[in-house]
Amino acid sequence: TGDRITGRVIRVDKEGVMVDIGYKSEGVIPAEELSHLRFEHPSEIVSEGQEVDVVVMGERSEDGNILLSKKRADLEQAWQRVIDAYEKGTVIEATCVEDVKGGLIIDLGLRGFLPASQVDIRPVRDLSEYVGEVLRVKILEVDRPKRKVVLTRRKVLIDEKEKSKSEVLKKIYEGAIIKGKVVRLTNFGAFVDLGGVDGLIHISELSWRRVKHPSEAVKTGQEVEVAVIKMDPKKERISLSLKQALPDPWTDVKNRFKEGSVFEGRVTKLAKKYAFIELAEGVEGVIPIVELAEGKLLKPEEVLKENQKVKVKVIEVRPDQRRIVLSLRQAAHEAEDGEYRKFSGTSSGRNFTFGEIVKAKMREGQTVNDMVTEQPVKKERDEASDVETPEIEAEKEIPALPPLEKTEEALPSPPLDPGPRELEPGPIPMHSPLEDKLVDEADRREEEESGEPTERALLEAEVNAAFGGEERE
Repeated sequence: TGDRITGRVIRVDKEGVMVDIGYKSEGVIPAEELSHLRFEHPSEIVSEGQEVDVVVMGERSEDGNILLSKKRADLEQAWQRVIDAYEKGTVIEATCVEDVKGGLIIDLGLRGFLPASQVDIRPVRDLSEYVGEVLRVKILEVDRPKRKVVLTRRKVLIDEKEKSKSEVLKKIYEGAIIKGKVVRLTNFGAFVDLGGVDGLIHISELSWRRVKHPSEAVKTGQEVEVAVIKMDPKKERISLSLKQALPDPWTDVKNRFKEGSVFEGRVTKLAKKYAFIELAEGVEGVIPIVELAEGKLLKPEEVLKENQKVKVKVIEVRPDQRRIVLSLRQAAHEAEDGEYRKFSGTSSGRNFTFGEIVKAKMREGQTVNDMVTEQPVKKERDEASDVETPEIEAEKEIPALPPLEKTEEALPSPPLDPGPRELEPGPIPMHSPLEDKLVDEADRREEEESGEPTERALLEAEVNAAFGGEERE
């Protein structure tokens, strides 16, 4: 009784296993003495012809066969192996067979418990991922009378990480391109395991495009290739960049987005005085508030929405500053000119109004007085010689004027060539009297319908105020 012997399996059925142990009669292993593991049929544990270690229980079955226990023999071997590993501090490999509340069950030949806090260096949310995996563990605690074995995998990982850390740091240098694995995401960046030491990719270094959260660029567990931009071996801090390991989209931006061209972009951000437009992957331009719409200044959110696709015109490209200035207003004018040419069949653009010319000059920094003084004044004789007077048929004869009576003092005759005249400040007539009357009537109706002053009325008031004159009656 209690002897440990080796036998050979000769039969397996649902009630147990028959083993040839070299005695006059065969031995029998009941199903409950086959293994400490759960099973539905003994064939899951042993098979015919397999050699097994068993312990003689000293009893006989109803058929006169000796009762054996494979479970006790396995447990004895397992305890010896566990105690030896605990005393020497060695690492053993075992299979995770079950996840339970608070940890995992590890098959050591006996049931070992791996607490959830000892599964990995970082907290693990889903323990079921480890079921069926072979894990490298160490023995933390052994209590044979209570059949208690506590394991740790965390300590094994830490020891292995420390060993490889020094080797990894020797290979890493600023400017190096290395591979790693994303292990954790935060609001400010992503941590990458470089093979024993972690590096941080700041959110600004994740992509050439605008990123609000690291999850928009990378995912946990993703393999990435990163550039080392800064490192401190003493503090073991490594700063990484994902975008610098990729081609810079701004290298050929001047050729791709030429000034004066119109492109389609996507609104990425609306600021107080600017709207940011993504023209391509990693290339953004800005629309100043004055280039959003024609007329009065509008807030960006009054004109655009985030993720909206719009047509914009490139005004200025500054690759060295990574800045492209765009115009939504001028792109709209380009579209209007295209429609005009398509409709009229001509290559000429639309006619710009006086108000549009004045506003354009004022945006360039000129005042209305500057616009007037810079205009050359033609001589009256030149005007008379250049203008051809059309013939007009009179319906009635114009009576001759009576001769002028002579006065004592003759009026002085004007000089033949008075020379250029200085323009006196005053309101600029916008149209002829007849046109003024018609336009005023149309403006009056428009003001009654909309309840707001028309653009022409505002412009005339602005021009008259600049000259210091009063509004035209």
